[in-house]
Amino acid sequence: MSNPTVTTCHLTPEALLQGEFFVRLNQAALAHEPTIFILHNNGYAGQTPLPLALANPCLVDLAPAFRIRGARIRTDALSSTLERATAVCASGHGPFLIELLEEQTK
Repeated sequence: MSNPTVTTCHLTPEALLQGEFFVRLNQAALAHEPTIFILHNNGYAGQTPLPLALANPCLVDLAPAFRIRGARIRTDALSSTLERATAVCASGHGPFLIELLEEQTK
């Protein structure tokens, strides 16, 4: 059995305000797609601070709702977390959600 190709999808919190993100995440979870979703969190959804845009600004909390694994990290841990997420996805455990905490730019 060969390892599936793991794909990576980069998103911003603004994408969470659009319903299609949740549809995509749900479909990936149901199909156990080997996809790593990286949410680049700079504290804003567009021009709106996250606590005012979303009921829960801790984005990794979405992972258990879709029965997938997740991690909330800073940029210095990205390389090792990507290795772990790739291994999880390639071994057939479905998608992985990474909330990447970045410096606020606003």
